[in-house]
Amino acid sequence: MKIEKIFLKQRRAAIFTLLFCATGLSPQLSFAQLAANKSKFVGNIIGNGFSIRENNFKRYWNQVTPENAGKWGSLNWQQLDNIYNFAKNNGFLYRHHTLVWGNQEPGHIAGLDSASQYQEVVNWISAVGQRYPDMDYCDVVNEPLHAPPSYKRALGGDGATGWDWVIKAFELARQYLPAKTELHLNEYSVINDGNANARYIQIINLLKERGLIDGIGVQGHNFEVNGGASTTTLHNNLTNLAATGLPVYITEFDINVQDDNTQLQRYQTIFPVLYEHPGVYGITLWGYIRYEIWQQEAYLLNERLAERPAMQWLRTYLASPLRPALISPNGTMEEPRNPLLMWHPSESANSYQVQVATNRTFTSIVVDSTVADTLLQLSPLAANTQYYWRVRGVNEHGTSAYSTLASFTTRDESSAVEEFAEIPVAFRLLQNYPNPFNPVTSVTYEVGGRQHVSLKVYDISGREVATLVDESKSAGRYHATFDASGLNSGVYFIKLSAGEFVDMKRAVLIR
Repeated sequence: MKIEKIFLKQRRAAIFTLLFCATGLSPQLSFAQLAANKSKFVGNIIGNGFSIRENNFKRYWNQVTPENAGKWGSLNWQQLDNIYNFAKNNGFLYRHHTLVWGNQEPGHIAGLDSASQYQEVVNWISAVGQRYPDMDYCDVVNEPLHAPPSYKRALGGDGATGWDWVIKAFELARQYLPAKTELHLNEYSVINDGNANARYIQIINLLKERGLIDGIGVQGHNFEVNGGASTTTLHNNLTNLAATGLPVYITEFDINVQDDNTQLQRYQTIFPVLYEHPGVYGITLWGYIRYEIWQQEAYLLNERLAERPAMQWLRTYLASPLRPALISPNGTMEEPRNPLLMWHPSESANSYQVQVATNRTFTSIVVDSTVADTLLQLSPLAANTQYYWRVRGVNEHGTSAYSTLASFTTRDESSAVEEFAEIPVAFRLLQNYPNPFNPVTSVTYEVGGRQHVSLKVYDISGREVATLVDESKSAGRYHATFDASGLNSGVYFIKLSAGEFVDMKRAVLIR
């Protein structure tokens, strides 16, 4: 699975939307979708009557799944063509749902012999692949734990692996679907039920060993996420799935609650747990308009297309920054009295509010600063003292939730910090800090005038391992973060190039 491919797809969809909004080429796209400025999509299904809802759909969502038209048992080619073309014409990611599912299969297929059943499956998968050459994702098998098809034996039955029929379905999909289409498995109750989670991972690993699966689908219906388990359980089971190394997608999310305030509270509690999980690459809601939705109280727009409070919150939440993730220090002892705090960028953030306190509840705050960068060098704190710190992102729409808190304990001394107050007039690459490091270090560089700047990292053999900066910069001092989590211990070289200026520093990764 090539993770880069996922980002290119999602970036393509975002660029399409932003270009049309900026140029005014299409008045129908004069508003951006909720997640237009995020790397993770927020999509929805299209069912019956979609044609009169096109403009409304484009106001909110940037990924499309056909609700029923693409299921073999309720196949509607004309409607499916319309949905697919709608997605592609608007630059939205398209998920085909679904090829193999026991609850939706043609009525005649159960009465056929195995050879005929197999040929029917081949014809069906081949037809989908030929008809939709630009599919982004496909749910190859839906609900293998709960709804195997009547033609399971024709695909190999349980076989030696216990899941030979699933493997054969994916082999056929890999053979007959477009090469660009990512093949996914889809299932429910795998993040609220630990036993189902383990069984699901067993199938995923069988497919992964054979190079047949590109992504994991988790439905996320109301009965799974709303009271079916704690948010900690949801998070941990998502982490189990992400540990396979495959991207995870929430494919059928809904909160089926009649009371507006209760639905709002559940969205505020559950949606961020799913959307902000680092292993999750996008989320699809299973309907949003009243009387046009599977779970009748899960709607976000009423019959007059007025927004429920949960939709109003979702709009603000997605326009605001996501919660930052802290890098360092985290649980360390013997930090200098003036430690350098570092965190990962938060999408859509213009600045960050950083707080340091002497207690976990932050009732004794000693630092409360707002910075534009993703690091902050503190002024000297008290020696031999434990501190807690947290960060939240800020933009014109609001603030994110605070990060999970981290702690550190100071030693007696401060570290030397170079004073800097003026705009530089020359180019300079400073030594990374800390060095040696594990696994994250900060790289500071100065730009003497507007110039295209390249900041790259190479291993000892000269192989490029990371690009930290590759863009035009005006005069100023800048910081970049090098995260070597996926690299081996050893010596690396950080190279700054700007016009005729070239400089290099030696960095040592020690695990």
